[in-house]
Amino acid sequence: MPYLTVEEMTDNKEFLMKEEVKDLKRHGGSRFVGSTDVDLALKLFSKNDRILECGPSAGVFNKVLQDHGFTDLHALDFIDILLCPDRNKLTFHEIDFNTDKIPYADRHFDGITAWGMIEHLENPYHFMREVHRVLKNDHYFLVAVPSIFHWWSRLVFLKAGIFPRWNNRNNHISIFPHGVFEKIFLRYFTLEKTMYTRPSFRLNIFDWSSKFAPANEWFGNYVVYVLKRKEFVPFVPKDSK
Repeated sequence: MPYLTVEEMTDNKEFLMKEEVKDLKRHGGSRFVGSTDVDLALKLFSKNDRILECGPSAGVFNKVLQDHGFTDLHALDFIDILLCPDRNKLTFHEIDFNTDKIPYADRHFDGITAWGMIEHLENPYHFMREVHRVLKNDHYFLVAVPSIFHWWSRLVFLKAGIFPRWNNRNNHISIFPHGVFEKIFLRYFTLEKTMYTRPSFRLNIFDWSSKFAPANEWFGNYVVYVLKRKEFVPFVPKDSK
């Protein structure tokens, strides 16, 4: 899927819905299968928590939470293509993550997730500040993005100056090397843990990745950050005190 503006997504909602149905049939929801760490979420969130998922796509993760007894669920996306969860058991809003305020009060949520979505944003920094605003202090924000630290990504960038998963044939437009991630996200959150999802290199029915490619920085398909909200401290020059 090429990069689409918010207006193009809205104008082509019916087409995108059909593509999402195809994706669910082929892959079980590629964003969910590729990036979502259900076990991590179930470990950090409790059934009574108020949870917000940003960019749910078809909503497979929300369906999983519903199946595990979560009842206070909320979701935001550019367009409404939720196909999987029970719509009567969650609240959904369409917003432009790049410019809109998240339509909830300060410190409203016990947990927030963004599985494989911030790489699609034109303004991920605005979105990150809004997440900080609506998340309770010392509560978790779970973020997953395609890993640029994978050995293949490093080799391709060294040779061609391009990351394989950020090209003109897909809709990934924001990228977070370590320095950028630390300067932006860690002003608002404490990094509690960094995890990597295992790649899936399959030959016939044998999963070679389980034996030869561990879930680490060199082989992981996605990097997952466990972030805990902290109070933001504005910069004040030392000589101004």
